[in-house]
Amino acid sequence: MKNYSIQILSLLLLICIQSCKKIPELEYKERGTLIEYTFKGHIPSSEIPGMIDEYPAQEIVQNGVTFYSITYRTVYEGKQINSRGLLFIPDDVDSTYLIAYLHGTHIPINLSAFYQSKKETPSNYQGGTSNFLETRNIGLAWASAGYTVFLPDYIGFGATADKEHPYLAYDELFKSNIDGLLAVKHFLAEKGKFYDNRLFLAGWSQGAGACLSAHKFIQEQYASEFTVIASSGLAGPYNLKGFIADILSRKDQELITNNIFSWGLYSLNKFSPELKRPTDQFYAYPVYDQNSAIFTPSRIPSQTFREYFLARIIDGSDAAVNKVIERNTFSSGWNPVGKVFLHHGDSDQIVYYFNSLDAFNGLGSAGGDITLYTYNGGTHMSELEHYTKITLNDFNALK
Repeated sequence: MKNYSIQILSLLLLICIQSCKKIPELEYKERGTLIEYTFKGHIPSSEIPGMIDEYPAQEIVQNGVTFYSITYRTVYEGKQINSRGLLFIPDDVDSTYLIAYLHGTHIPINLSAFYQSKKETPSNYQGGTSNFLETRNIGLAWASAGYTVFLPDYIGFGATADKEHPYLAYDELFKSNIDGLLAVKHFLAEKGKFYDNRLFLAGWSQGAGACLSAHKFIQEQYASEFTVIASSGLAGPYNLKGFIADILSRKDQELITNNIFSWGLYSLNKFSPELKRPTDQFYAYPVYDQNSAIFTPSRIPSQTFREYFLARIIDGSDAAVNKVIERNTFSSGWNPVGKVFLHHGDSDQIVYYFNSLDAFNGLGSAGGDITLYTYNGGTHMSELEHYTKITLNDFNALK
């Protein structure tokens, strides 16, 4: 018995030593450095229509497509990290027309009986006709029409699945996305592809917010690297301030968007330098990580958050939180260089239609060239075909 106890203690000590080892930091490299790329496959044009299953795609498909995973250096919470994305390259095109497609919300869990986010993470795509809804029906479709399409995984997915995702914290999310685009430029140069810095941006839901915010950040910070020709977003939360105000106006009601609100506030707190408060100042239940913020015990905001915290957002007295919300609102206050296309169903109950209407009015009044496509009776999930085909036509007109 004594020897058995000693063996158990020795095993526990060994586990502790192994788990307590300091993970070595990566060798420093410039952000946007192309670390490696991996050939994933080639899809002949004849097979692509069968891989696009949300709508008839024969009229779109022109080219076969080769695809790669791209690993690149970026930063996360101020430290260097490698992230990854997927790159589609069409066959037999003379010029590179680059689209960055930013995907919608993926819940960062992998439960075989319920949902596996890894089966929607772009760089995991191996070809085929199941899962990977946006990768196949949007990214692959546009690539088959002649565009080079980059789909970043985002921090928190794929190679960085051990990290928390900066959900709705668009200034933090942008860092890995722009670094991925810089790595794509290096890849194209290595492959001898001609590319003249023109960039199209697109996204759906959370990705539409990432798309419009990237439009702003690129023209302000990376104009020498990329020229944004146009951005096109489907059902994005552009007016985060208005979105939160709407939720708080109904804080005592059951809301299907309460977990979005909760996850978003958790991320804004975690990734904003002026916040980083203990979560018990916000929440009325224990929140230790992003998963506990996502899976709220109630759909009623006033039962999820502390009343004092909600009241100070509503009356504006929590200046720091309201400043962060303002900073992640992109529906007004800046003038886009290049065109902006907004797509939204007016019956969307996840990301409300007023987000696109407010962006149309706010950015238009600032001098932007804005087009709003309103889909009467459209929901958050119903307009993928319209969005994909109309965006393709709009981008083609700007080549």
